[in-house]
Amino acid sequence: MILRLSAATLATLALAGCASFGKPGADELARLPVVRFGEQAPAGQPYILLYPAGAPLPIEARIHGSLLDGEARSTLTVRTRQDVYTYKQWASLDGKNWKAGNEVVGGNFEIRVPGEQDGRNPGSMRAEFNLK
Repeated sequence: MILRLSAATLATLALAGCASFGKPGADELARLPVVRFGEQAPAGQPYILLYPAGAPLPIEARIHGSLLDGEARSTLTVRTRQDVYTYKQWASLDGKNWKAGNEVVGGNFEIRVPGEQDGRNPGSMRAEFNLK
């Protein structure tokens, strides 16, 4: 069984509740604090999140459930090649020019169960993220 979802599809599903919000104005964005990933975000107020180029970004992978005897967990680390700014469903590569996130970044997610190809191959989980 292969499960493939595009990053745009997942983002669309996750952000469906935000669809009524229009693109924020430059003046609104200029007033928001910019928080670098790993720093403390201001409590209870909006902010722009910056993923700085080259900074380590931890991603937790976890496999668990009632079918399985125990769970497996690992933290993977990736880095972006360039700065990426995010605010709600919006994204920017320079902090000034904003577009819908799925117009800036796209990709795919894939999950394969063990043995699917030849009865003994390992399962896999893959995520691909690309600039558009």
